[in-house]
Amino acid sequence: MALKGVSKTHWKIEPTRVTIYPYRVFNLFAPIVGVIFMGLLFVYFKYQNAPAIEVVPLALFIFIMIALFWAFAATRIEFDNSTARMRKMLMGFLPVTSIPFSKLQGIKPVTNMGSYNYRLFRKSAKYGKGIIVSSGYTKNDDPNAIAFVEEAVPAIHAYLDMHDSPADNITETITSYRFFEQEDGYKYAIKTKKAGAIVIGIIFLAMGIYLATIKSDSLGSKIFVSGIVLCFAAVFINAAYTKITFDISAKTVQRDGLLKFFNRQYSINNFAGIQTVRRSVNFVYAGTDVNMYFNVPEKGNKQDTLMVISMKKSADIERFIQELYQVMETKV
Repeated sequence: MALKGVSKTHWKIEPTRVTIYPYRVFNLFAPIVGVIFMGLLFVYFKYQNAPAIEVVPLALFIFIMIALFWAFAATRIEFDNSTARMRKMLMGFLPVTSIPFSKLQGIKPVTNMGSYNYRLFRKSAKYGKGIIVSSGYTKNDDPNAIAFVEEAVPAIHAYLDMHDSPADNITETITSYRFFEQEDGYKYAIKTKKAGAIVIGIIFLAMGIYLATIKSDSLGSKIFVSGIVLCFAAVFINAAYTKITFDISAKTVQRDGLLKFFNRQYSINNFAGIQTVRRSVNFVYAGTDVNMYFNVPEKGNKQDTLMVISMKKSADIERFIQELYQVMETKV
């Protein structure tokens, strides 16, 4: 528990300032990295019969690296209400980011690869990368995450609210949809790009057929591998022909595709909210999924998730969500 406390988010709330330390996990990394590299250095020194003069530069390098880890752990995010400005102080003393409160939207959770953290977003990029303001969490009931949301976040949002302008809360009525197409009166379908998914599906289909026909010493392995590849083909081809429709007159959201097993239908009255999930591949941003949540009475009001679209640009995500809410609020 003590080690977890060292690595969790820490914050300090003062009358006109909130200070957050989101990178304290590097306090934990520093000694671990130090032990590993010192062990490697000992092995090198002992078994390679290296002279002491060669070991000194390596030891100095390890010391500097550990010091940088600890210094990075001291990075802090300051919200100073007296200057109405947020500053990110790298290593606790180098100002690398400075943004007026009037340009900040607020703090929201960001889910990524099974974990989540909290990030600060600009008004101009509400669904962008954001600025990390907390450590990472894996449990929704993490005590540190709950305390952060209940203590630090409200104090920061109170500062930001003081510097909002009336124009920030005006929602422009959309007259022409970019991401929806109207069908049969009060039905709206999300526009899809079939070509890319079809091409990928055909490639997997060809690979699966090829793997199924080549000679192999292990029939079981051949069937297993070709089966997996053909499943990928089915998923992509089904995605190309999957359609999500909002039927306003029937108050339903429906997903239909070639594979009936994946078809879903939910009542708009049971809509519980939207969540955006950022996806990364090898730490490279791959896109953001927009998920809708619905309460399901048949499951004791447990929530189901419906992924409705995946995008990359923050402006596109913001526009899509605005259109989605307007579609659902359309009067029949």
